[in-house]
Amino acid sequence: MDRALSSLLAACAAGLVPAAEPTVLVTAFGPFAGRGVNGSETVARRLEGGLVAGHRLAVLVMAVRWGEPERTIPARIAELRPVLVIGLGEGHPDRIACEQRASNRVMPLPDEAGKLPPAALLDAAAADHRPATLRCEAAWFADLALPVPVQPSHDAGGYLCNAALWTMAGSGVPRSGFLHLPPQGSTPGGGYAAAFVPVVLRLIARNLEPGG
Repeated sequence: MDRALSSLLAACAAGLVPAAEPTVLVTAFGPFAGRGVNGSETVARRLEGGLVAGHRLAVLVMAVRWGEPERTIPARIAELRPVLVIGLGEGHPDRIACEQRASNRVMPLPDEAGKLPPAALLDAAAADHRPATLRCEAAWFADLALPVPVQPSHDAGGYLCNAALWTMAGSGVPRSGFLHLPPQGSTPGGGYAAAFVPVVLRLIARNLEPGG
């Protein structure tokens, strides 16, 4: 056996090798509705591989297709076992919406493949809503020079962002939530990321604080 490998195995047996870093999962969506970019993906890509309070940031970017959140989010959670999962998507142009709950009901809108949702409910056996467990307080961002305010929202819509939050909220991850960011539009990626990456980092850090 190779000497280096033998030493590593011995260290593992003795409990001398540190455990892998705990993980935070950030999800986002690709472009939709004829847009060339999705601001959620722009922000998520800047976060990927970063470290917040000793937690490594992993990213999942999903296609805007019905069933995609239900298929990919649980698989990624099972792989990474994150302590926190936060979803990102594009929403209103005049605010950052911190979603407080997901709705079981969906809107009959076509996805990027031109398909409608298979049913009017995400889960026919479940309640009308699922609460987010990610804490979000507007005061946390007061010192950031943001182009729009951070506000709580109780309506995550009935499209794919809502489906993502619904899936996260039922995943068993201790902390999960969703942020709707303003559409990126024609804003260059660097400028858009500079405006909104600090919001996501602050939100993650505050929720990772002891007792947070």
